[in-house]
Amino acid sequence: MSSIRIVVKIPTGTYPELIADLNQVSPRERAERLRLLAMIGLRDLRQTGLRSQPQFHPLHTINEKPTDSKVPASSLIRKLTQNL
Repeated sequence: MSSIRIVVKIPTGTYPELIADLNQVSPRERAERLRLLAMIGLRDLRQTGLRSQPQFHPLHTINEKPTDSKVPASSLIRKLTQNL
């Protein structure tokens, strides 16, 4: 079985919901949490048919503050995992 190694640095101002979620997890479990979130994201992309679209659109840019209308990431993850 082969594997790939990925080192990820996440700027705190870019993805505050992700940082807040990962801060709830112990440092040794963060890699597994990211793998879980990635699998949920892939499943969602497959279901919505967005996999063929190559462009990435972040929720907001570094200079842009998130609006109050956005749902926290933990709520979205809970909804997605209910369908697993």
